[in-house]
Amino acid sequence: MRAAIYARYSSDLQRPTSIEDQVRQCQRAADGKGWTVLSEYIRSDAELSGASLDKRDALKSLIADAEKSPRPFDCVLIDDTSRLGRYLPDTLKIGEIFMHYGVFLFFVSQQLDSREKSFRQLQIVNGMLDEQHLVGLADKVHRGQEGRVLKGQIHGGRCYGYRNVPIEDYSHRGEWGRPSVVGVRQVIDPEEAKVIRKMFDLTGEGRSLAAIAKEFNAAGIPAPRPRRDRIQAWSPNGIHSMLRNERYRGRVFWNKTKKIRNPFTRKMQSKKRLKEEWVIVETPELRIVSDEQWEKAHAQIKIKQERFGVQRLGGMNRTQQSTNYLFSGLLICAICGYRMVIVAGTGKTGKYGCPLHRYKGVCPNSLTIRHDRLEDQLIQATVEMALRPDMLEHAILEFNKQLENDAATYLEDRRIALAEKPRLQIELKKLELEAHNLGVAIAQFGIHHSPTLLSQLSSVEDRIATIDNNLQEARPNPPNVPIERIREFVTRQASKLKSLLLGDPAAAKLALQTHFKPLVLSPKDTPDGPNFTVEGGFDLFAGSEDVMLLVAGAGFEPATFGL
Repeated sequence: MRAAIYARYSSDLQRPTSIEDQVRQCQRAADGKGWTVLSEYIRSDAELSGASLDKRDALKSLIADAEKSPRPFDCVLIDDTSRLGRYLPDTLKIGEIFMHYGVFLFFVSQQLDSREKSFRQLQIVNGMLDEQHLVGLADKVHRGQEGRVLKGQIHGGRCYGYRNVPIEDYSHRGEWGRPSVVGVRQVIDPEEAKVIRKMFDLTGEGRSLAAIAKEFNAAGIPAPRPRRDRIQAWSPNGIHSMLRNERYRGRVFWNKTKKIRNPFTRKMQSKKRLKEEWVIVETPELRIVSDEQWEKAHAQIKIKQERFGVQRLGGMNRTQQSTNYLFSGLLICAICGYRMVIVAGTGKTGKYGCPLHRYKGVCPNSLTIRHDRLEDQLIQATVEMALRPDMLEHAILEFNKQLENDAATYLEDRRIALAEKPRLQIELKKLELEAHNLGVAIAQFGIHHSPTLLSQLSSVEDRIATIDNNLQEARPNPPNVPIERIREFVTRQASKLKSLLLGDPAAAKLALQTHFKPLVLSPKDTPDGPNFTVEGGFDLFAGSEDVMLLVAGAGFEPATFGL
């Protein structure tokens, strides 16, 4: 018996060595049964929750390997049902997938074997307990956080303006013999507190968020730690959030939001709680700004909100106006690599520019260009390039090559399907008889008293549908398409691009997002003044329902566009 091993641990009070422990337990169980563990099929997912299959690459790779023919292993050893997952519908489905490919599961701790008749019922019982563990853990974490907040300790990460100081219990020793940490409190960081006060003072004087960000960056004031892959610099959005942080006036708010898992994506999302559920703790020792500074700054914020409304940065702000900015999200600043957005004006006078220069002052690219002029020149260049004879010829040859490759793949799949046909027909007859017997049993016991039988019937019917689909593979050979028909088709598709770009703005924007690769804009001095040089490319047939992906040549050669 050839065995694979799957292990998983989350970051919830578990150590990386948990993987080693699980593998050792599975190896010991395999040795006791005389099974051979294949080292190349020992897979593990680290620091990943069992509540979702998201990012569980190791598990997905084992499923992909089980699908191979010939099958590389006969079973998958798992230390505990909770290691497979903590969401019952997922774990049931995974078990069915492995069994479908002829691979059984063996859970070492519970001694559960998916080949046993009672396996599904026992898996459901254990899966319900695994799910309940997550619910209980979330309640305990929430209760512990509330206790920390009420004691004046922190419940999250860092906050600019403060330093985190561990609270040590010298009566108990933790790892490495050091005093155990029972909590973390915050103390004011004097240097960062000066920056916070200056931020509020400048806001109270009427300075804009962008002006404050530029001043701080120009002065070399260290900004808060950025998110991953972000430049560490002051930004209007960051300052906007900090000006509304009640902690700076000596009040800590907690329990304003909650995390729930999206039932469709299985990813966590943040939802607002009712105000009655909020916890507010007065912390005068953490006050950085006075009431006068706070009120003055927020008076200016209110004035600007009333005058300008809710301000959103860039052409990709999902407003009605943004639908007219056709190339939003596609334009890249050559100097800093950030996406260029509308940084000034509205409507036809809206200008594309680098947001790091406009709002942070950390990129030297100060050049802007009216969006209507840029779009007119880009569209004209695109249409001319798409209809160039050499581009069309390249597209025709590549398209024909792709057709030939797809035809060869189709014929190979058809050959395999024909070879499997006798075996599939025998399996189909057995499954149809099983489905009939299950239907009789359900009719006898009643639909409300046989959920297990209904589940088994559904599984059998799914397998019957799969076999029926595979038996349909015995279709005629694909027809040969003359090169002239391909030429007509490619030319027609290229002509569609022109009408699409010059038609409805929403449809044109969708087409551009589908067909175009990022376009890099470089500022350049010319005898006629500063201009942008544009480089990039596009996939002429990307996303079309009736054609395959086709890269149309090298795309844009460097071209200078006037401002």
